[in-house]
Amino acid sequence: MNKQSLKSWALICLALSLIVFLSPINIWWLSWYRVAENQLFNLSLDLIRIGLLTLTFAGLLAPFEALGWWAGWYGNNPDPKQQPLLKKNSTTYRAQPTSDQDNTNHYIIYLDGIGISSFEDAFGVGTFLERLTEAVGSEFILIREIMPYSVFNLPLTLGRPLAAFWRWVNQSKISGLGVLILLRNMFQVAVSVDSRYGPIFNRGTAQIIIDSLLERGYRPGSGTPVTIIGYSGGGQVALGTIPYLKKVLAAPLEVISLAGVLSGNTEVVKLEHLYHLVGEKDLVARFVPFLFPQRWAFISWSNWNLAKSRGEISFISLGPVGHDDIGGPLDDTSYLPDGRSYLTQTVEIVTKILLREDGIEPFPANVPEKAYQPRILSNYERYLQAPFNQYTYYPTKQSVPLGYQPVANWIGRLILPRLEERSEIKGIFLEIYYVPKQYQDLIGKKVILSWSDRADLQVYLNQVKCSIHFSAQAYESMKQGIVHPLRLNFWREIDALESLVGARPIDDVIVALEPVKIISEEQQPTLYIEREPTVITGRFYGLVTILGKVNQSDHFRVCHYNPTSQQFDGDAEIVYLPQVIPDLNGVFPSTTNKIEDSPVNSTGWYIYGEFNQDQVFTVRAIAPRALFQLQPQRIISGVSATTNYIHNEYWQDIKAQKGQIDSILLNPKSLSETEAIAQYQEGDRLLLLHTYGGIGGKKAEVPPIGLFFGHFAFGIATVIRDPITQELRFKIVYDQVYTQNLDGIIAGNLDWSNYLGDRQFGWLGSRPVVDIIVKLDVLEEYNFGGNIRFPLNALAYQLEKMMARYRTGDGTGATFAGLANSCVQDSCQALYLAIKMVLTEIKSNSEIQNWIAAYPEDPQTKRLERLVALYNNIQRKLVPWKTVRSDWLDPYESLIGTRLAEQPVTTIISALTSWRSLLPRLANDQLAEILLQHGASLWLLRTNQVGGWDEEIEPIAPTKLWI
Repeated sequence: MNKQSLKSWALICLALSLIVFLSPINIWWLSWYRVAENQLFNLSLDLIRIGLLTLTFAGLLAPFEALGWWAGWYGNNPDPKQQPLLKKNSTTYRAQPTSDQDNTNHYIIYLDGIGISSFEDAFGVGTFLERLTEAVGSEFILIREIMPYSVFNLPLTLGRPLAAFWRWVNQSKISGLGVLILLRNMFQVAVSVDSRYGPIFNRGTAQIIIDSLLERGYRPGSGTPVTIIGYSGGGQVALGTIPYLKKVLAAPLEVISLAGVLSGNTEVVKLEHLYHLVGEKDLVARFVPFLFPQRWAFISWSNWNLAKSRGEISFISLGPVGHDDIGGPLDDTSYLPDGRSYLTQTVEIVTKILLREDGIEPFPANVPEKAYQPRILSNYERYLQAPFNQYTYYPTKQSVPLGYQPVANWIGRLILPRLEERSEIKGIFLEIYYVPKQYQDLIGKKVILSWSDRADLQVYLNQVKCSIHFSAQAYESMKQGIVHPLRLNFWREIDALESLVGARPIDDVIVALEPVKIISEEQQPTLYIEREPTVITGRFYGLVTILGKVNQSDHFRVCHYNPTSQQFDGDAEIVYLPQVIPDLNGVFPSTTNKIEDSPVNSTGWYIYGEFNQDQVFTVRAIAPRALFQLQPQRIISGVSATTNYIHNEYWQDIKAQKGQIDSILLNPKSLSETEAIAQYQEGDRLLLLHTYGGIGGKKAEVPPIGLFFGHFAFGIATVIRDPITQELRFKIVYDQVYTQNLDGIIAGNLDWSNYLGDRQFGWLGSRPVVDIIVKLDVLEEYNFGGNIRFPLNALAYQLEKMMARYRTGDGTGATFAGLANSCVQDSCQALYLAIKMVLTEIKSNSEIQNWIAAYPEDPQTKRLERLVALYNNIQRKLVPWKTVRSDWLDPYESLIGTRLAEQPVTTIISALTSWRSLLPRLANDQLAEILLQHGASLWLLRTNQVGGWDEEIEPIAPTKLWI
């Protein structure tokens, strides 16, 4: 029986009961009471009937206050005389911002139970909040003057037509009258739960909370965490406000439920964490789960059960404690066996939650605290068994060798700070490997790496901050050998740098930084960056041709490129190309077998690496020079021919092309060869579409259902002048939206040398790869009289947010590819949001609009019009049903780390809504064809298991499934 059927039967039973008990037809079954002629009994019965009728009527009227607020019946500016007055002696209310607020690092909201009728503290509340305030210290601001059962924040005793009645109820000594307040507020809790009126009520309550925070100096977007403590019905109201608070505050939110009456139909999954405190004698809180199907265990796809499976709910037993009043969690006169009062225990638990240290969770969710043994050894752990894959194998201080160039101006190794260091440095550490000449004294030192304080950058950082509580699925995934950010488990407010360095179990992430601002201090310099670092392999690179092995060892003789002769007749050198470790399937990521006979050896290899402890240059990554040169092997011209090539040809016959590369320029405008190549100028930043295929042959990987869907990513290809050859070439960095995996590949900005070229961790030698570089003027920079907008910057911004979320699994520690969330779905979402963001900014900026109006025929204005046309075309393709996914419109709606079994209906609907971005190759080809139709020049770079020769594998094209 589904939820709707249960509701229907409940309403039918209620209606029949009312008809029988409250209407005249009940005379026949009450006639025997008439015979008794007991007037007192009859009067009592009539009073009960009138009471039930009144109660029913009151329940039906319960939503009207919220509806009136939403409809504006009470005006936009209610009479201030009717507004509740905050208590002047409140220890938490500040009429004006004070300097103390600058030191505030946490806000607490208290929502009282259903017994509240005024701003006077209910039983035990005042003492509880006073002790809590003393315990947590001055860094916390506590906000307590909120009426959780009124969208106007009006107590029952003020500003209402029945205020005098409620004051009489409060002051009356008649026993049992207080139940009227309980019933009235209980109906408001029911409104919060109701799927029809709840969104209105919860939004109104959220507005009250937001206004209260703003009055206390809270800055939305600052990332300052907020904890809501909800007692009894206040717990349900707190959870109801979460989606609205999350959108406005863009900050970590937690809820502490004290004997909370929680329905389970709230969006609890959007919380950082829920702590649910319940006593063993609390019959109310323990009966509630039976009332709401969303909390039934077999409805696994409900928000409540989804949050439980994601490790976002901690259940905390209070022992022999009841629901409220005497014997409740705020009772200071009842005692536990250890001598503590119930109130003391509650204060201690809440204080532990608020003051918990990073890495220590005093009340973990009901999931294992560590992965069980035995487990599968990950590829990452296997690879680290080889010394040359360990960062300690290479001396920290090295100078640039003759014939080599540094990979970047700033290079270093990321280091995660210890827990006790974290609050002091406000960033992470970086061990310096290479710097510009003026900072040479920093090489080998450990400096602080932190984010710039630029306002828009801080907004981005606060959007991706989260706390990590490993889900049960994350622990299970670890047993399968998947590399998860275990070091960050139970850390709070993890930012993008911490999630990058913490993605692996040890500090072995080597990065390039650009641009960098350095502030030197007496103790430790600090580097400030504005972009996420790029993961690289090797500090230095050279250009060589490989001559052959030396004495059948892993040492090879190479000859360097001579810039003067432009031939490979430069210095000879012996370099170390160690045999790499095979993966779990026995596949070698790369091989040196017959590498000197490779078709691309004659044009040279870029070799990336550094000197080992024996002062021999160790080649950790390779890249075929011809692949990056602006010298296409083939040019295809015309819209029809180029579209057909994308649609039908570019993945054909890849088995016959094993070991080879292709560089193919698609020229839809039919320019001459010289003109087509001349479009690419030094400094150009170009969009890149990346796909890879599978590994076949004797050691083939086994894809699900016999199909290999491959992988998709965006990237940026920059046209640079190579320092060694002085010729133009492409430099590629991928924006990899990548789930946790066996190989330790991190979701982030990955240099080509790391993601593909790395001999141990890359895919160059084992997978077929196609990169499509897009040259399209509508994606280039716009300058509207000094107002600059760049679509590729917007795409990088959206992708960096998505990659940071993938690294943390939205707080679960695990991200799983599925129908609705995957490398291709979420990359396409980022593209959609990026172009939309640029167009929205242009439309809402009056200066830009004035410029466009003044120059309607300017080429830039016409280019903008074509960008709008491109956006509309992409939207039609990616959103075929003309219904944009809710999580594409609002990223907070998506849940990275959720699997199909946990949200089957939502996942399938989302997948169908954006089915053209469901498969990597299908989405890639759709986008490529759209770009061709809009005049883009596409440069395809193909590699098919390039490097040495491995007889036991062969390339497999990704499945397209033309639909």
